Amino acid sequence: MPRKTIRIKASDYRYPSRDELREIYNINPDLHAFGYMSEYPMTALISMKKGIKEVHRDDHLQYWDRVLLNRNGMLSRTYHNAMVHYMRGFPDDESAFEHEHYINRIQFDQYAEIFYYHFSTVKDTIGQLLNVYYSMGFDVAKLFFKNVLAKIPDQAVLKAITDFNVLTEVTTEYRNSFTHRTPINYPDSRSTIDHTGDSLIYGSANHNFVKSSVIRDNMESTFVALAGLLDTLKILLPQKISGI
Repeated sequence: MPRKTIRIKASDYRYPSRDELREIYNINPDLHAFGYMSEYPMTALISMKKGIKEVHRDDHLQYWDRVLLNRNGMLSRTYHNAMVHYMRGFPDDESAFEHEHYINRIQFDQYAEIFYYHFSTVKDTIGQLLNVYYSMGFDVAKLFFKNVLAKIPDQAVLKAITDFNVLTEVTTEYRNSFTHRTPINYPDSRSTIDHTGDSLIYGSANHNFVKSSVIRDNMESTFVALAGLLDTLKILLPQKISGI
């Protein structure tokens, strides 16, 4: 049986409209940074209001907070675009697709996969902020979000992050599969070999995959969980040491 040929034209690609984006914005929370501030380092040093270590710390807190703000923005745009293309519609069962469904699915898949990459960068940026805030001493190039847990002295902060990790455990698994293993959103068509004693049993593909509706629900719950974590940490991590 010949394969069905699908032709996607440039005109099929439509950027989300203002009304479509507004509909998504209105039902989802915002992702906030912490709002850390610092004087220009040389000004602070010349005024002698703070020591070198304090000025250095404030400068790095503000830097990572700006990075977090930008990465939150990239994650938000990716999330909102993915949700618009999902909202435009396509069934989970590809055999039921009409022509207009293909572009919606293609665009959703693209933004969904990028969402998981940006999610990971936001997590690691929070880790960089915690590293500076608590003077943990991790090398920037060797720090990962999970590494900071053992050095967090505040139990409320530790609980907030631990709870977040539990809520986003599947999210992390999806991200790792997208990045390092098989894509979760298309059937796994690989054959298998089972070693039974001295025999080898060849098996056909299992074609397992995660439905778009399940990925969409995970993205939404992840976005809400991240917004909640950021709001909680903003309260628990005030810029109190610098005196700004």
